[in-house]
Amino acid sequence: MRSLLLLSLATSSLVACTATATSTPDMSSASVRDRLSKDARLWIAPSELAGAITAEKRESGAWSGSTVDLGIENGELVLSADQDTVTVEGFQLSFAPMQLPQGLFGGQTAELTDVRFDLPNSSRSPARWTDNNTASFTAMLELEIHWTLSLDGAPAPLGSPKLPPVPVDVTLGGDGDSIEATMSLHAGGELWNWAGLVKLSELQLSVDATL
Repeated sequence: MRSLLLLSLATSSLVACTATATSTPDMSSASVRDRLSKDARLWIAPSELAGAITAEKRESGAWSGSTVDLGIENGELVLSADQDTVTVEGFQLSFAPMQLPQGLFGGQTAELTDVRFDLPNSSRSPARWTDNNTASFTAMLELEIHWTLSLDGAPAPLGSPKLPPVPVDVTLGGDGDSIEATMSLHAGGELWNWAGLVKLSELQLSVDATL
């Protein structure tokens, strides 16, 4: 009788364990849409060439200059989704030092260092979902620029402008276990002006982020 009781208890325990294991959800089957139901942090990898900006100097009443290539050191994109809406919860991007064209500041060598984009406030946008793993949307991001201007290696005072809302086209893909995002940004017109003599304009940027 004692042996039958022990056997019955052991069988019951095995069945319970099997039921528990079977009922455990398989997170690997989640879609991108499911994954974004909570904040997802995507990493932006370094890139030697991610875009360009135009640097110009005013002489004899006319502007002249050239484009400066932009390299990325690192960054982060934080996203979430709710039904047909995607929210950019956070965005931070650090750039490699930018060597400005000769002659912008007289005979001094000019360089922008510690260049960083920050998103102080989240941005919510309607998204177009092709399926639960593929979507696209355009976010209006109010970005802040932080930087240091170095003239012949010495830091010079420089404001940290806040850009007007910039449209950023974002595409999403993946399978839930992994997410890929591509961001394309074009900020036309003047971004920064120094005493009406030097200006930066026409920012173009393409960034890939992964989870």
